[in-house]
Amino acid sequence: MKRLLLTVSFVALALLASGCGSTDQSVDPPPNVLATVADEPVTVEQVQALIPDSPLPAVLVAGGYSGPWPEALELAIRDELLGREAARRGISGSTRAQQIATLITQEQRDAAGLTAESIADEEAQAWYQEHRRVFGNVAQADVAWGEFSDAAQAKMALEQAIDTDQPTFQRMVREGGAKVSDTATIDDHGEGADPMISRAAFAVGAAGGVGLSADPANNRWWVVRVERISFKQLNWDATLAYKVKSAMATYRQEEHLRRLAQSLRKKWPVHVYETRLADIAATEEPPK
Repeated sequence: MKRLLLTVSFVALALLASGCGSTDQSVDPPPNVLATVADEPVTVEQVQALIPDSPLPAVLVAGGYSGPWPEALELAIRDELLGREAARRGISGSTRAQQIATLITQEQRDAAGLTAESIADEEAQAWYQEHRRVFGNVAQADVAWGEFSDAAQAKMALEQAIDTDQPTFQRMVREGGAKVSDTATIDDHGEGADPMISRAAFAVGAAGGVGLSADPANNRWWVVRVERISFKQLNWDATLAYKVKSAMATYRQEEHLRRLAQSLRKKWPVHVYETRLADIAATEEPPK
């Protein structure tokens, strides 16, 4: 059974991107190996087992999704590091997964501020204002967009559109093969543009952000840049407070594990075979 990847839009599991661990593309990796942890191989099969059955999100957000293979490899490396640390601490369990789960429980229990109950209302309200896009409730969004009939061109445009302004974005998508491009204002119900454009804008949820949504059955892909976005003012009540504190706790737990895994690389060096990973990741399709 494939394990479900925990994918939260605001969680950054950037172990590979941060440059931690060595990469040497001049060395041919052993057969079927994507990385090593203290010379222990992390195989293609191990990583593939961590990729969910539907690996791609409904909308790709530029800069926010590295792809199923890199993300699954990060998890496989993290599991290997945490498994070694659990054994070092003498944590028992009938399976390695149980040892890792016990280690994670201990870390979450012993570190401050990693549970929803430990987060104060004032702290949660401040965090909520900085992460409104996570919770939806868009009031209005102004967007620029380009529609493509070729998935590869759309994905290329998405990657090139990061950190562009609106005129540059519109010129770029036209030159990149968009069959039509325009701007639109979308209301809180998503009216004002094609539903797939609204879907991408709401998923991006931040001014200057870019996303890609798709209707592959009809050979249509949209690259969307959010120019301006505003959110509805919601009353702070017990229900909203619980949602925000739970989201904060999840973010903090994942960030704590990320830092722990990074520190463990000093004990057990990680070597990633980037060329082989890139070759496998290149087979990834745009969202369906």
